Amino acid sequence: MHILLKTLDPLSDDGYEAMATVFRASAETLLASDTDPIAHRELPTCLLLRHASELFLKSTLVVTHRAFTTNALGYPAIPVDGKTRPLTNVHGLGPLYGALIATLNEHRIALEERTRTAWLPMPRELDDAIAAIDEMDDRGEFFWNLAECGNTKSNRNPIRPEEILAWDPVAQDYRKAFVVFDQNEEIVKAFDYHSGLLKRELAILKAACELLNCFHVALRMELAGEW
Repeated sequence: MHILLKTLDPLSDDGYEAMATVFRASAETLLASDTDPIAHRELPTCLLLRHASELFLKSTLVVTHRAFTTNALGYPAIPVDGKTRPLTNVHGLGPLYGALIATLNEHRIALEERTRTAWLPMPRELDDAIAAIDEMDDRGEFFWNLAECGNTKSNRNPIRPEEILAWDPVAQDYRKAFVVFDQNEEIVKAFDYHSGLLKRELAILKAACELLNCFHVALRMELAGEW
């Protein structure tokens, strides 16, 4: 896209989309890499996709706001819990997505006159994905704030030594675990490798980010003439 080769200032969204694309590309690089049972790649991948989704939404909001507001160079205010907050201070995908739908509905007649695409209603799968992300991470902190979620984001879970000793690799397949021995070579601690960490969250974020990217690019082309 041409907008990725320009400086950020003259763009209709002040560069939000360009930054979103960078985060999304970084997530795709991690997704394409080999599985690593030691490094917690799921966390940074989810974080990158989550942030890219937020930036795609903010870009779309800025472009839409400026397209339908006379001499509007600023950002739209976002309703959150009955109050309005600056766009730059809102990180929940739910309020941002709600503000976008409200803006498109408010200017529906002008939107239909200026574009060839039926933009409303929004795709149901995008509605569901945004709702799911907002439920798990309404403040944009889940994938980096360890104090919020503790061990729910670790792919190592404590396991009792008795479970390891009783494990049958023939009947139950092999199991990966980190085992700590004492000086008598007795197991004192063990941690089980959990390969399914954040699979559901990752799938939802991938779907939302892809949909928001496609939605944003097409709407921006029609409203701002940028691609």
